[in-house]
Amino acid sequence: MSQWWSAMGPLGWPLALCSLLALALILERLWLFIGLQPLSQAAARAAVSACRTCDREQCQGRAHGWRYGLALLLKHSALPALQREELLGCWLLEERQRLHRQLRLLQLIGMLAPMLGLLGTVLGMLEMFSSIAGQNTAVTPALLADGLWQALYTTVWGLLIAIPALAAGQGFALWAERYLEGVQALLNRCQLALDGLDIELQGDQRAARWVLS
Repeated sequence: MSQWWSAMGPLGWPLALCSLLALALILERLWLFIGLQPLSQAAARAAVSACRTCDREQCQGRAHGWRYGLALLLKHSALPALQREELLGCWLLEERQRLHRQLRLLQLIGMLAPMLGLLGTVLGMLEMFSSIAGQNTAVTPALLADGLWQALYTTVWGLLIAIPALAAGQGFALWAERYLEGVQALLNRCQLALDGLDIELQGDQRAARWVLS
């Protein structure tokens, strides 16, 4: 382990900091996304039914995720439709910001880590060629291979940090957008249910028919 650390040279500490920070961000975002309440078809139908009957009991207690948006809609059901739409728009914007928080930092680490690794490789090669130039003996392939191995070590670590960080950042962003699209579609249906217009979903929710309630 000490040999690996010495091979990374002065770039070892920045790369270690990037790896720890990326790991902490990935675990924190993973905990947040796992805690999101699933938006099943049965739950969506129950939510629309509550809006159709203006069931204020949905507002009772502490609500999280999309249920908080539903409770917010039911609590302000007496407002005009335009004001309800603006209210939900503000809430969805805050929810999007909450889900996307720290993802740019995670992607920044994913882009910065390989650059730090490449810098370490360049510095290592400069040091290698400088030591080779100071020798009076013949340069052997084994000597070059040993110097190149140490120089390329930081690039390997930079890539090992960057790949999970970028994959997690993009994956969480896709997860957030898919979740928010479902929540927005549900709240739009709830809005219509409050105004007396409902959509009954058939099958896998991709086919819908409009009915007046």
